[in-house]
Amino acid sequence: MRTRLAAGEKPNRKRMAALVTVYDAEPAKRRPHDVIAPPGGRHGDRRLRPGPRALAKWLAGSVRKNPAEVIAAAFDEAEARDPGHLRTWVVLVDGAEHQLDLIRAEAGRLGAEIHIVIDLIHVLEYIWKAAWSLHDAGDPAAEDWVAAKALAVLAGDSVRASEEITAEASTASLPASRRTGDQQRRLRRVLELPPRPRAPAPLPGHQAGKIRTRRLSGYLTPEELHPSGLV
Repeated sequence: MRTRLAAGEKPNRKRMAALVTVYDAEPAKRRPHDVIAPPGGRHGDRRLRPGPRALAKWLAGSVRKNPAEVIAAAFDEAEARDPGHLRTWVVLVDGAEHQLDLIRAEAGRLGAEIHIVIDLIHVLEYIWKAAWSLHDAGDPAAEDWVAAKALAVLAGDSVRASEEITAEASTASLPASRRTGDQQRRLRRVLELPPRPRAPAPLPGHQAGKIRTRRLSGYLTPEELHPSGLV
């Protein structure tokens, strides 16, 4: 329209910025309850194990360049720090499929082995949405329910957590206003991300990088990989 905005139209266009950071970090061995308090809260005087400290941080962002260019710049920075690929590369993401495809492509371009870690904060957002579908607004029991599911995810049992949430939603016979297929699909996609996705085909002259994927962030068991390299 010439004289007024149409329904849903904004006065100014908004563009999403793509942000990336590369930093060094030493391993930080933690247990699930170091990250999320158990149902009922923490008791006793056991000290929490601290998380990793980011060192030598490099940050870049752009609203003009597309995500592929920004992600490529981050991988180039990581390559400059570790051209021999002697360190462990950990990539922290929010789980967006397009973002993951770009990251895998860059790993293939550089022939780098990467370990993809899904951001726990985004997982918690979906778990809280599920909680308010199963609990009344303001119900304090929702907090303990979220804690139990989050601890299961941090312990590496995210598939079970997803199945339990789906089963509870089915048992509750929720009305359409409180249960949407889109929310369920997003939750399952984040919690049940395939543990070892197929690596992209190598580009000419490049060796395909190995890719490992975890379903969570904030906690890596002592028996598994620790983020001792680049993120």
